Amino acid sequence: MVLPDDRPQSLERREQLLLVARKVFAERGFTATTMEDIAKEAGFTKPILYQFFKSKSELYNEIIKRTSEQLIARLRGAVAEKENAKDRIEVAFQGYFDMVVSETDAFRILFIHSHDSDTVIDLRDMEIDFVAFIERLITIRIKPDHRRQLAASVVGIAEGAATAWLMQQENRGWPAPEPGIANRLAARSAALAWGGLRSVEQD
Repeated sequence: MVLPDDRPQSLERREQLLLVARKVFAERGFTATTMEDIAKEAGFTKPILYQFFKSKSELYNEIIKRTSEQLIARLRGAVAEKENAKDRIEVAFQGYFDMVVSETDAFRILFIHSHDSDTVIDLRDMEIDFVAFIERLITIRIKPDHRRQLAASVVGIAEGAATAWLMQQENRGWPAPEPGIANRLAARSAALAWGGLRSVEQD
């Protein structure tokens, strides 16, 4: 007797729960959200939710991890076809803000809501991965510590601009993003970052 393989259905259900949880967390924050809230929004019972995720922290951290992986993958794809350092910085910012604008719920979780000790570690790991990625794009002949500091500064520009835009959206009641806003955010941030990097002297 051959038993039916329900793995595709389970994977589909898991993805559905992640999308619903991301939406609920984005609206309410980690502390105010319960597993029951997520299960109800998804149309499942709480025991079914616990079959896929052992705790609220595990579910929340999975969202952060997934966002980090998707972001780095998008940035790698964006810079792969560029050889010029300036072009790489520009397309990296474009890829970043394209995702911020199209995946607003994920970035609301990252930058708008507060994090507790169980979730802040994964958020820090995401930032470390982002800094390491940008560090490889900086081709100035400087010491490794200096390069890492510059990369962190570039990441700070991206995260600061993203947070400011998200807060503006929140104050407006989360309207649909303005056409071309990702392009404008990317262009402004890239100009600031490149202007700073271009002025750095070799060690």
